[in-house]
Amino acid sequence: MYKKFFMGIAAMAALTLVSCSSDDLNSLSDNSSKNEAISFDSYLGRSAVAVNGSRGSVLTKDALQKLTDGGFGVFGNYSKDSEGTPHAYGKNWFDNQKVTFTSGAWTYEPLKYWLPQGHIDFLAYAPYDAKNTAITDFKSKIDFTVDKEIAKQKDLLWANVEQQTKTDKPVTFNFKHALAKIGYTVKTNVVGTGTTITLNKITLAGTEDGTSDAPFYTSGTIDLSKANDASDLWTNQQGKQKFTWFDGTKQLTSTSAFNNSNISGNPANSDENYLFVIPQDFTGADKLYVVVEYTITYNTGVEATMKSTVSSQIKKKFEQGKAYMINLTIGLTPIEFNAEVADWGNIDDNPIIWN
Repeated sequence: MYKKFFMGIAAMAALTLVSCSSDDLNSLSDNSSKNEAISFDSYLGRSAVAVNGSRGSVLTKDALQKLTDGGFGVFGNYSKDSEGTPHAYGKNWFDNQKVTFTSGAWTYEPLKYWLPQGHIDFLAYAPYDAKNTAITDFKSKIDFTVDKEIAKQKDLLWANVEQQTKTDKPVTFNFKHALAKIGYTVKTNVVGTGTTITLNKITLAGTEDGTSDAPFYTSGTIDLSKANDASDLWTNQQGKQKFTWFDGTKQLTSTSAFNNSNISGNPANSDENYLFVIPQDFTGADKLYVVVEYTITYNTGVEATMKSTVSSQIKKKFEQGKAYMINLTIGLTPIEFNAEVADWGNIDDNPIIWN
């Protein structure tokens, strides 16, 4: 018996501009010549979008606004120099300030105000994390850890804006996705009655057998000052972990692919079926394998049930702000027949002698 395993990867990134509000917080004075409160707004500029067109990220603008523990964190560094001088990122004006969407506007407390001279360079990230306040030597970098439990993983956004003055109100952050997102579909090529394929497990590992070596980075450092297409956004990647993507029983069909919810847009499936990962290149020294365990059940004349495991290496560079789909097809090699008919022998070779 032969088994076949096919795999495909598709990726797409699209630009989605979400409309933003320009409502200011209440000013200290209606007289624009006096100091005014610094206010914030945001939109999602570079969204990860799946191949079927559905949004490939949990943190849309709407989702960001609904976060109750703080939508995003802000670092701001004031420079008394005039506009046009190089930026100076830091936290002398805003130190991991928590900003929350309340009553139709992004709010924070206590309010801070624009000074009549100089400018502020801002950095922001989402979702807010209180631990980043403890960074004593902050310039522009924060650490991030990918949760080992898939259900607890979070998206990560970042943004920056330079040389802001009181004429730039509200300060608007164009957030981008800092992680890569991976989803899957799986189906069978078995067509007909009497044979079923049941999916048991999908593992992303660093070795072909899936028993050792973890492929994905556990943590890394992101530079909030980088542009959205920066190749050096991430540094100091450390640790490795593997993930069990699916563990259970799911009978597969040849017409409807079993897939993950957030990539496919199908809310009936569990949110534990997709991954957020630190961008990583698996075309070189780092290895990534998808390992699939499944059960074959025959019920055509001879009943038989047997388990099988197949694997395939994924050679792909997973980039920030992009969503990827791993398409799996599990099947069997059909039994095929062929026939040949031998030529007639030469009649002269077999004479019949009549006496």
